Amino acid sequence: MRNEHTPMNNKGYQTGIVISSIAGAVLGWAASSYVEKKRNLEENTSLLTRLRDFEQRLYQDGFQKSTELQEIRQEVENKIAEEH
Repeated sequence: MRNEHTPMNNKGYQTGIVISSIAGAVLGWAASSYVEKKRNLEENTSLLTRLRDFEQRLYQDGFQKSTELQEIRQEVENKIAEEH
């Protein structure tokens, strides 16, 4: 039997190993990044919930202040109308 590992075949074999190694590293990195991002999103869910709650409270406070200002303005207009 002849030795199939001639210099040309040996280079192709080494190139295949290098390409396979690089592809494996890239796939490993991609999988790791995906898992990390998914974990971060799960951890940040509470942060997003807190932000939504804060926004809702801010809206409600603004609406309440607006209502109070409207009542004050109405009282002022009523007093002005009574004086004339």
